[in-house]
Amino acid sequence: MGLMTLGVFVPLLLVMFVAARRQERLNRAMQGMGAGEDAGYVGPQVGGPT
Repeated sequence: MGLMTLGVFVPLLLVMFVAARRQERLNRAMQGMGAGEDAGYVGPQVGGPT
């Protein structure tokens, strides 16, 4: 039972760890380029009632 649990959770944790490392690397690269600093809100510009 314990070995089966390890067989399920260890690969899952490994995949999550690798994905987190890749995301962190991507975030650092984007921050180095200065992306997203002045983006602000980009969405539908809907006016209020007139």
